[in-house]
Amino acid sequence: MSLQGTNFNISIKSINDLIRSLSLASLLEVAGWPKPGNVHRTKNFKNTKFEHFLAGIVAIQPNFREFCEKIFQIPFKNEEDYKKIELGLFFKNAIEEMIRWQGGGNVLLGHILILAPLAAAATICLKTKQYNIEDLKNNLEKVIEKATVNDTVNMYKAIRLCNPGGLGKIKQYDINDENSINDIISDKINLKRIFDLSKEYDLISLEYCTSFNIILNEGLPYFFKVFSQYSDINIATVNTYLKLLSLNPDTLIIRKSGINSALNISNRALKILKYGGISSKKGLELVIELDNELQKENGRLNPGTTADLISGVLFSALLFGIRF
Repeated sequence: MSLQGTNFNISIKSINDLIRSLSLASLLEVAGWPKPGNVHRTKNFKNTKFEHFLAGIVAIQPNFREFCEKIFQIPFKNEEDYKKIELGLFFKNAIEEMIRWQGGGNVLLGHILILAPLAAAATICLKTKQYNIEDLKNNLEKVIEKATVNDTVNMYKAIRLCNPGGLGKIKQYDINDENSINDIISDKINLKRIFDLSKEYDLISLEYCTSFNIILNEGLPYFFKVFSQYSDINIATVNTYLKLLSLNPDTLIIRKSGINSALNISNRALKILKYGGISSKKGLELVIELDNELQKENGRLNPGTTADLISGVLFSALLFGIRF
């Protein structure tokens, strides 16, 4: 398969395979070892364990199936059909199940926000028999552009259920302000607009405003390059994580610990990549050293947003034919 993005073609042909790709993307992201600062297969946080992520991932798969099957029934004869997708309702339903099935708190909000529009765009590609990455990008842009005010309202309700680190502090429509939902409705703030207001503070918001530029244009080609070099899914996962971290200071760290901490970690990631990431003995030693340092801060230096982006890279890679 060519590494040039325009030559990527969707390899799956069924909703079943789409759901398998979604499940596997989240599982591979969480299992990636040792992604420094995250919960992973050998490191837990005080109140959130590796198994909490596994439970959350399994819990939301029926929500993804219902979501994709519903989208597949939409004719997509005109652009108004994109408004029938109901991203916000999916966010709310999936987060309810995530919380119901495990006690580790908010483990998958970022995965849900990242994977839902990608899954919707991929489903539309299957429905309309459009298989090129450019088709996926076009559908993704429409999925986000056509999301409604009601999607924003449901997203806010969903986020409040899991009390996360926030999407970045914005003066208006603060997630913690009880009046925000009424203001969103009266001001007709759709999903694209709300993410636009927080894009300076949150990489997931920035992805929504740039048609997932980091995932599809930075992460995906790099992932395929590393995988083609080593034929190892874990090396590709962790090295891509390091790559995105080196290019984009993690906004969860910025919110919790400040920009200098985030920049320092990005610089460390860049240094590790010069040794080949975890593909070399020295690189692996440096990653483990960084992981041990970050873990001491009890989540304050967790590049959690970067991990969420990796779930999107993995899903896209599976969509375009990665098998291991």
